[in-house]
Amino acid sequence: MRPWRFTRRLGPAAALVSALFLGSDCGPDSPPPATPEAPPPATPPPTEESTEPAPVAVPEEVAAWLDANVQPFDGSHLSLPHTDIEFLRDLVGDARIVALGENTHGTRDFFEMKARILRFLVEEMGFDTFAIEASWPEAMRIDRYVRTGEGDSAVLLAGLYYWTWNTESVLEMIEWMRQHNEAGGDIGFHGVDMNHPGMPLHIVREFIRFVDPARLSAVTAELDCLDRFAQEPDGSRPADRYRNQTDAYLAECGAALEGVRGVLEANRERYEIAGGADTYAIARQSMRVALQYHWQTTGEQFRDESMADNTIWLTERIGPESRMVLWAHNFHVSTQPEAQGHYLREVFGDDMVVIGFSHERGRFTAVSLTRGLSGLRELELDPPLPNSFEAYLGGASAPRFLLDLRGTADEPGGEWLAEPRRFRHIGCCFGTDRPAEDFYFAPASMPDWFDAIIHFESTRPTVLLPRRLPTTW
Repeated sequence: MRPWRFTRRLGPAAALVSALFLGSDCGPDSPPPATPEAPPPATPPPTEESTEPAPVAVPEEVAAWLDANVQPFDGSHLSLPHTDIEFLRDLVGDARIVALGENTHGTRDFFEMKARILRFLVEEMGFDTFAIEASWPEAMRIDRYVRTGEGDSAVLLAGLYYWTWNTESVLEMIEWMRQHNEAGGDIGFHGVDMNHPGMPLHIVREFIRFVDPARLSAVTAELDCLDRFAQEPDGSRPADRYRNQTDAYLAECGAALEGVRGVLEANRERYEIAGGADTYAIARQSMRVALQYHWQTTGEQFRDESMADNTIWLTERIGPESRMVLWAHNFHVSTQPEAQGHYLREVFGDDMVVIGFSHERGRFTAVSLTRGLSGLRELELDPPLPNSFEAYLGGASAPRFLLDLRGTADEPGGEWLAEPRRFRHIGCCFGTDRPAEDFYFAPASMPDWFDAIIHFESTRPTVLLPRRLPTTW
C-alpha cells in the first residue's frame, strides 16, 4: 500500500520541465489571470514579408514506417461516430485508467479529441468516471450538475477558477455528460488538484458545525492561519500570498492544520454516526487537500504527488469496478520521474494507459509573456525543431493519427523513437520573444513516458467563455 503522502522534493529534471510548461508567472499557486468577457484578440497577422517555414526533412524510411503503423482518424469532435476510433478498444484493453495529456492548455483540437475519447470509452467500454487537473471540491458541484441538472453549468465551470478549462469544448463535454446521465447513464465529474484551499477549509468548518458545534470556535481559530490567505468563492484572495509568510508562521500554521486533521481522525466513529460516513469522508479529504496546499508551499510535497494521491483516493472511493478517464497536461500524465503519472504507474502498472498529445503547427490560447503583448491571447506555434519528435511525426501522410508506442522502438524502422529527441512543452504561458529551443522544447523519452501519442498536423485555439463565477460556496 502506498503511503498516505511522500515528502520527496522535486528533482531537477522534473523542475525544469515543470517550469517550461508553467511559465515564470503562471505557477500552480498563482491566481488565474482575469478572463475577458469575450474570446481574447488574436495577435497581429503575419506581414507580407513573412514566409511559411520550410518543411523539416524526415527520412523516407521513417515516413514509410509511420504510414504503416499509425491509426488515422477523421476528426476530433465528440459528435462523430465511433467507427474510425475503434482502435482504442485494443489499445485500452482492460485498463482501469486512461490518462489523456495535452501539449498546451489552449488547444481546441486536443480538448475536443479528449472529449471524443471519453464518449467512446463511456459508451463502448463501460468507463464511468472523469477526473481533471482542476480543484477537487469545486469539481463536486459540476458532478452534481451532470447527475441532477442542478445549477448553471457555465457558472460552475468558471468556478474551477482557471481560464484553461473555461472553454466551449469543455462546456460541450459537460453538457454531453449531463445528457448521457439523463438518458440513464452514470458518468461522474471529478477534480484531483489542490491549488485552492478556500472551499476545502469551508467544508471542514461546516462539517464541524454540524457534528461537533462545541468545537467549532476552536477549529475555526486553528484554520484561520491559512483561511485568511485562501480564495473566496469568486476566486479572489483577500490577503497577500501564503508563501510570502515567514518560515516560523508556516511551521506554526502547519501544526495547526495537522491538529484539525487529528481531531477529524480521532473522532471518526462519532463523526460518522453524527454526519454519515460519506460526509465524513468528504470532510477528511477536504482537510487533506488544504494540507496539500500547505505542503506545496513549504516544499514538503509537490503538486504532482498530491494530484496522484487524490487520484488514488478517488479510485478507492468509486470502487474497483469503476474505470476512469484522467485529463491533464502531458507532463502530469506522463510517467517521467516526479510526474503524477509516475506515481500512478507505481500503483496501477499496466492498469493505466497514458496517451500524450502533440502537434506541428497552428494556433493556441495562452497567457502571453511577451513584452507589450501580455494577457490572454491567441498565439502561433513555433515550427518543430529539426529532429524533434514533432518533426518526425510530421512525416506521416495522415493529418491526424494515433501511434501506439509500446514496443515500437524495438521494431525495424521504429528505432528513431528510442533516440534522444526534443518534444514540445507548453502549458498556460508563452513568450514569443523566447527562443523555442530553450524554453518550449525539452529532452524527452516519448516511448518511456507515454503508451501512445495522438498527433495533429495543425490545431486551433480554444474558445474562451465569459467568466461568470459562483458567489457562494
